[in-house]
Order: sequence, then structure tokens, then C-alpha cells
Amino acid sequence: MQFIAELNESRMYKRLTQLRGKNMNDIAERLFEHLLALQILAYEKPEVARSYSEQIMKHQDFKGFRTSQPDLFNLIVLALKPEQYGPTIQDPEKLSVPELRLRRNLRAIANGNFDPRDFSQMMLILQRHFDSIPMQLYSLRRQVGDWPRLPSSSKADVIKRLLINMRERGMQSDFYEQLYRLLKTV
Repeated sequence: MQFIAELNESRMYKRLTQLRGKNMNDIAERLFEHLLALQILAYEKPEVARSYSEQIMKHQDFKGFRTSQPDLFNLIVLALKPEQYGPTIQDPEKLSVPELRLRRNLRAIANGNFDPRDFSQMMLILQRHFDSIPMQLYSLRRQVGDWPRLPSSSKADVIKRLLINMRERGMQSDFYEQLYRLLKTV
């Protein structure tokens, strides 16, 4: 019965129709949040981050939206290939994502070789390219980049703030439950 405890069915977008009315600013913000969550899990629960990244890297060509893939995979697809979803997304303008660096970081996490400096540098690049991200996520990026040096009370505060931001639009990510469990142990 252990596998039941590890089931995580909460997905943000189970169908493409749920994206109707979204714009690329929404996608960029959600992608940034998810990458922050993955970075936190890579520090605190490397086995969870590794499993999550392995699942994404099974289809690293990012050809299209897949209901069987985690939220981060689908957000990457939407950011890299928005023209495929033109009728669904309001302004299907491609986001500037350092795709090769993103793949390298996901592959490193999947292999158990998380490189915090490279991941933090990628997040800084994303921050510079995503104009519409709220300032609170910029602050969270800086704090997550200094994760090993943060006291546990600050780590808990960062996780709470990220959870609040993820919950803001009433959609739960598949990272939400993992971060919530982590909050109890930090």
C-alpha cells in the first residue's frame, strides 16, 4: 500500500481546454514557479526531484502537450511551442527559454548530479527574459539560490510563499503536495 501514499494525481492542466484564455505571461509565471519548486526539491528531497526529472526526460524532445506527463513538462512544451496552441492561448508568442541549459539541468537532476550553480544561473537567465513575473518570485529565486545557507525558519517561509503563489489561481500543481509535505519537515 506504500504506492498509494506516493500517488500524485493533482495536475494543473489535465486537458488543453483548461488553457483557454491563458496568455504567455501566465505560462511564464507557472514555469518559473515550477522550476523553483524543482530546485527546492533537488536540495531537500533529491530522490523526488530525480524521479520527477527522469519522467520528464523520457520525452525530452518536448513535441507536444501530454496528459501523462507532469505539469513542468507541459509548461515547457507550452513555452517552447506556443504556436501549436494558437487557438487556445491568447498570445502564442514563444518565450525565450534557454532550452539546452534547461535540458542539461533536468538531465543532471535525473542522473543525481544536481549542479546548484548552473541551475541558479539558468533561473537568473529566465528572470531576465520573463518580463511579467511578479517581484515576489524574483525574491524567492534569490533565496532558493542561497538555500544551503538559509536557516530552517527562512526555508519554511520560502516554501510557504511559493505555495501561496502556486495556490493563487486555484489550480494545484503536482509539486504542491510535495512542497506541503516538505514544509512539515523543514
